[in-house]
Amino acid sequence: MNDITNSLKRISFDSLPKYSDWPARLISLEEFKIKYKTEKEVLREYEDEKWGELLNNVKSLEKPTLYDVDELFGLYYKNKLPFYYEGDFYLADMNTMMDLHLNLYEKTLRPHLEGASCLVELGAGYGSKLFKLAQRDIFCDLPILAGEFTKNGQELISILADSLNKKVDVGYCDFRNMKIENISIPEGAVIFTSYAAHYVPNLLMKFVDFMTSFKPKAVIHFEPCYENYSVNSVHGMLCRRYVELNDYTRNLIGVLKSSEVKNEISMQVSENIIGSNPFLPISIIEWKLNKDN
Repeated sequence: MNDITNSLKRISFDSLPKYSDWPARLISLEEFKIKYKTEKEVLREYEDEKWGELLNNVKSLEKPTLYDVDELFGLYYKNKLPFYYEGDFYLADMNTMMDLHLNLYEKTLRPHLEGASCLVELGAGYGSKLFKLAQRDIFCDLPILAGEFTKNGQELISILADSLNKKVDVGYCDFRNMKIENISIPEGAVIFTSYAAHYVPNLLMKFVDFMTSFKPKAVIHFEPCYENYSVNSVHGMLCRRYVELNDYTRNLIGVLKSSEVKNEISMQVSENIIGSNPFLPISIIEWKLNKDN
């Protein structure tokens, strides 16, 4: 068991309705309309609302720190919420959940860093995870790059980079249309995504070609994977239903396996490790382009 979880309250699967409205929604006891993830809807949620409101608040600060921005975003919200970790359910505040994620990310990324040209996060939001990783010893000397879909997210990353006196190349990243603009990812990069690729309901098969066009050393996805949620368990079925109601990606594993079958890539998958939302645990997918390709 993780050292952090040793001090947390474990709860039963059956008790989740005490702490979350989602079980009632998922079994249709409460009406909940599908939130279709069109490009317009994603921009409304993040460009206009989440990152737009956050950017306005950050601009009111003279010299915002990463702590300030995280606090404005609600990361230090003290109420205990349910989360999933390696098959069990716990209660924890958002900051504790973030620490668990970052420890897992560091452990996963560490073996790929030797000889890497840089660390790249695509779909970086406002840069919280990337900056926190960059402050850890094993990442501190590695150049970092950030690709983000929203303009407000890109601006927040730039503001934080200036505040932290950290050089970060920031540009536009669009998984839906497979575009990168205003950043040049050097060969040999370690590229990762975190709760980002799942905002495209149906990833195109050329997703792998898009990622390998940068000739990365390795690609790691920390993403919810619909295909990894078992239809032979109640929890797995509810996770699938959660993805369906929120119109998240259903085919990331399928897209990657298609390239693996063709011997284009080699990949390793650790299924359903952690979820700050107990109905959206992420899997860890590590993959590399085979040398013959």
